[in-house]
Amino acid sequence: MHARFSQKTLSIARALIESVHDGMYIADHEGFYIMANEAFERITGINRQEMVGRHTQYMIENSWVPRAVNLEVIQDFQTRSRLVLYPSGRQLLVTAAMLWRDNGIPAAVVSTLRDLTELNLISEELKNSQVMIERFKKRIEYLEETLGSTNKFFIGQSTDFRRTLTMAKKVAGSDATIMITGPSGVGKDVLAQFIHYQSRRKNSGSFVKIDCAALPANLLESELFGYDKGAFTDARTQGKQGMFERANGGTLFLDEIGEFPFELQPKLLNVLQDRQIKHLGGLATIPIDVRIIAATNMNLEQMVRERKFREDLYYRLNVIPMFIPPLRERREDILPMIKHFLKIYNQNYNTGKFLSIEALNALMNYDWPGNVREVRNTIERMVVTSADDVITRHDLPGEIRKAYRLDTPASSYPVGPLKEALDTLERELIRKALESSPTLAEAARILQIDLSTLTRKNKKYGLTGHKTHPLNIY
Repeated sequence: MHARFSQKTLSIARALIESVHDGMYIADHEGFYIMANEAFERITGINRQEMVGRHTQYMIENSWVPRAVNLEVIQDFQTRSRLVLYPSGRQLLVTAAMLWRDNGIPAAVVSTLRDLTELNLISEELKNSQVMIERFKKRIEYLEETLGSTNKFFIGQSTDFRRTLTMAKKVAGSDATIMITGPSGVGKDVLAQFIHYQSRRKNSGSFVKIDCAALPANLLESELFGYDKGAFTDARTQGKQGMFERANGGTLFLDEIGEFPFELQPKLLNVLQDRQIKHLGGLATIPIDVRIIAATNMNLEQMVRERKFREDLYYRLNVIPMFIPPLRERREDILPMIKHFLKIYNQNYNTGKFLSIEALNALMNYDWPGNVREVRNTIERMVVTSADDVITRHDLPGEIRKAYRLDTPASSYPVGPLKEALDTLERELIRKALESSPTLAEAARILQIDLSTLTRKNKKYGLTGHKTHPLNIY
């Protein structure tokens, strides 16, 4: 029995992980083996009994595994996923996450192993024989659900994604005004469309979008409210319907509401209160039945305090607030998105391109400041510009190669004995990592080596002086 856990706790945990189809491996917060399930043995070929009482590093030392993702998590407590090609030839998606005790102390790290090789083999068999379809149908559905669902609107499987989807379905049944916030590129307009098409309004009216930042105040006013003939110079002789009328019975999406001109905000507020409009140059009131969804990447509360946005309008719009977090905070969604967009653009450009493990690892661990929009554009660019069917690290955009340390300045080193050159390069990389990191653990994470390895090499190259102040290891 593991010293830090009761027999009852271990029994419950063992029963739970044995019921899981994916491989599972649990180590304590120092990396020592606690337990693994039968699927772990089946997928990796490693006898779990041989790990009893041993550190995870033992599997690396014996070349049973090429890397241990859970040891990376132990260094900085950050959940991460890696595609790992095992010596057996199996391609596994390994995800590791830290478990915490109620008092905030780390308890254990749990790793799940999903066999992508199996999915690829099944797909190939289906192509070769229609007779096999029914036999493997349930299996494929299970694996696809595990790797991430896709539909017309969303791609993702993270907890945040599922909560957002659940909330969207719940509020779609009402006519309450919704405010969607989040950074640029996360898909606020996509969420707004999803809510419309989940509502009764999809059958009674259209989804109409207007970008409040794209038009000056005078044009925005006429686009929203419409105008009568002769309302202003160059006005159409027959007048024009506004966006509110075009969205009647449906949904009007006010994108970039933070850019809505201050001088027009009272008029928008009146429409929200009275549910009627007047054309520019007109006298008659026109009743409207429109559901309003607004979106912004700006801090409207701060703008209200600075008197740049009306407080009464803010509260009228913020009846149901919804927030879409950036992609870097929901990394479980990155792989399904990459998979989805790669499939889409392979179809669009009639190609059959796929990503190398190194390229995919770099994409999965990139922070994606442009969020979903950046993922989509990056995948399309690589499908179009890569020379071969395999998209490698050389096809990645420069900012991703730089973030993942894939650019090596080999030309800056003189020709000489290989060992000396490698030592020089290694020393320089460690020195730069130490200088740019607040802790040894962070430096080890950047270099993708164990903390113990960094400590040993730090001493070997005499670099300890670069970190003379006390360090927090975690």
